Amino acid sequence: MGYEYIEKRRNNAEFFKNRNRSTSKVAVINTEESNISSISDKNDYLDRIFEILISEYDFPVDNTAIYYIFDRDPKSNLDKGLIRKLIGQLKNAYENYNGQRGGVLLLSCPSIGAYIVSNFIDDTYLMEFDIGNKVKEYIATQNREAQLNRITTETLERAANEMMKYFEAEKIDFCIDNIGQMNREVFEGQEAKYRKERVYNLVSLL
Repeated sequence: MGYEYIEKRRNNAEFFKNRNRSTSKVAVINTEESNISSISDKNDYLDRIFEILISEYDFPVDNTAIYYIFDRDPKSNLDKGLIRKLIGQLKNAYENYNGQRGGVLLLSCPSIGAYIVSNFIDDTYLMEFDIGNKVKEYIATQNREAQLNRITTETLERAANEMMKYFEAEKIDFCIDNIGQMNREVFEGQEAKYRKERVYNLVSLL
C-alpha cells in the first residue's frame, strides 16, 4: 500500500526494510518473547530496538502511534490479572499516563487468525473458537481464501466493519479517545463468555 516498511523478527539479528520511499512509515517489531508479559520489557529490549529505529532508520518513535498486538489464547497468555493491568496502562497510542511512551494493547480472541478471517467472512463475530490452533485449522480446511497475501483495502474495510458489528451486538460504545475502556469491556465480555461456554467470539481489535 505504498508504506515505507521496516521489520524486526524475533530471533533474527537483522532488520528488513522495503524499497519504498514515503513519509508514511510502518515498523513491525516482535517483542523479545511471544508471551504478553514481554510488553513490560524488563531487559530493555524494546528500548534498544527503538533506539536503532531512531538512529539508523530515521523512524520517529516518539511521534508515532504504537500498538501492542497479542492473542488472547487461554493456553498461552494465561495471566488475566496482567492483561487487565496492561489494558489499564496502555490506553493511548501516542502518550500514556505520566509521560510514559505511548502504546495501546489490541487483543485478538483467541488469536490473530480472527483478524485474517474477518477480512473475508461476514458476521465473523458470531463464530466461536476456544484456541488459536482451531482458527488455523478452520482457515486451512474450510476457508483457504483467508490468507494474508489476499488482504486488500476492501478487505481491511470489511474487517473494520466486522469489529463494529461486535461492538454493536455487545452494546459497547466505540470512542477513539477512550480505547482503554473499550478494550476493557471487550476483554471482560469475552472472558465471561469463555467461563460460561469455553469459547470466544471470533473478534480482533486490530
